[in-house]
Amino acid sequence: MKTKWMVMLVMAVAAALVSAPAFAHHGRVGYDNEKVLTLKATVTGFEWSNPHVQIHFDAPDESGKMQHWTAEAGNPFAESRIGWTKDEFKPGDQITITFHPAKNGNGVGLFMKATLPDGKVAGGGGAGNPETN
Repeated sequence: MKTKWMVMLVMAVAAALVSAPAFAHHGRVGYDNEKVLTLKATVTGFEWSNPHVQIHFDAPDESGKMQHWTAEAGNPFAESRIGWTKDEFKPGDQITITFHPAKNGNGVGLFMKATLPDGKVAGGGGAGNPETN
């Protein structure tokens, strides 16, 4: 009987260890959390899907050349809790968006907030700087 319990315990511990990576989540280490960019941009797409809402937009860089960006916000559930809907951003919207850019210089960032065409400020429910949520 002791052997049976020992085998079950070992199997339970092994299952917990093997499944732990499934619960892991990526951090914010890929973003420059010390740097904040605020750009006047045109929305080119909006993805309301797990694991993160994505806002695609075009904005000129320092030299005036148009650059395509994608900002990662929280998950749809977190964003809906602060009032977002699947129609929060529409292609063609002129917005002012604030985000932490990627450390590697790629056109991606961690969303903080955006001012929408109607003047509404959309903060991040699950991503970005907690001070802007």
